[in-house]
Amino acid sequence: MKKHFPAFLVSVLLSASILVSSSAAASSFSDVPQDAWYAGAVAYCVDAELMHGTSATTFSPDATTSRAMLVTILYRQAGSPQAGDAAFADVPSGAWYHDAVSWACEAGIASGYSAQRFGPNEPITREQLAALLWRSAGSPVPDSAATFPDQSAISAFAQQAAAWAQQAGIITGRDGGRFDPHGLATRAETAVILSRYDALTKPNPPSAPTQEEDAMPKLLLTVNGQTFSATLADTPTARALLAQLPLSVSMQELNGNEKYYYLPESLPTDAQQPGSIRAGDLMLYGADCLVLFYADFSTSYSYTRLGVLDDPEGLAQALGDGAVTISWHLA
Repeated sequence: MKKHFPAFLVSVLLSASILVSSSAAASSFSDVPQDAWYAGAVAYCVDAELMHGTSATTFSPDATTSRAMLVTILYRQAGSPQAGDAAFADVPSGAWYHDAVSWACEAGIASGYSAQRFGPNEPITREQLAALLWRSAGSPVPDSAATFPDQSAISAFAQQAAAWAQQAGIITGRDGGRFDPHGLATRAETAVILSRYDALTKPNPPSAPTQEEDAMPKLLLTVNGQTFSATLADTPTARALLAQLPLSVSMQELNGNEKYYYLPESLPTDAQQPGSIRAGDLMLYGADCLVLFYADFSTSYSYTRLGVLDDPEGLAQALGDGAVTISWHLA
């Protein structure tokens, strides 16, 4: 045996007069605390006219998002193009979401539950949300399957969408890193996911918020004068790592694709076989070996995922050959 030293609305009550000007800042909403994990995303979505408040002073972050709301957001992002007539009995021609639903179905972005029912007012599930965004982005092929702990619970139609959303950093997971595919997407979660999606798909978007869907703080890695930010998974393992920060450690070289360091204290594990590694992946090998990967490759080894660098460009050059001192700290 090889010895391995670790290798997402408009809360579009468009049918009423409660739409709020998008110039309202998140801080003007009495139910969006300035230090809430979703506050930056709410501000981003309001400024970008992706979402509005449910009143002049409220955003209703814990309310759910309907299917009609989500397709309306995507429709507006696409420039509100002309659309045909949706052939759904529950999508009347005068409805505020009629054109959006018609466009989304014509474009292959959305579909109905049946030939007669779209379910516009039904709350959207997290896997439906991921699938709509994925299709809107052109259905890109993910590099590998998703690695959520509840991966097997994701419906077949959303498997690729979930993998793409995870790998693109659009959806990071709920408590314990779960995707929770059948859970309902709240407006707070929708704001965070939409802000990430918008930043990913637009060439020059407003500054994306740093708040995480799961309230995890940003991790910074500083090496040879360069600093790389990382998004952590909200898992017991990653939270246990946070308790050991800050760290300034000498990480050893292995296999021309990773740097590793044995932590002074073991972390809880949930090892899985990822199949492939990408540059910027942060993993735990065993219970105490911290691994930073700087190259893409296939692997048969199992790891517990900690997170991923937001942009690994230049990482290999910064790390150089051999052992290197890296500072692990919070933003």
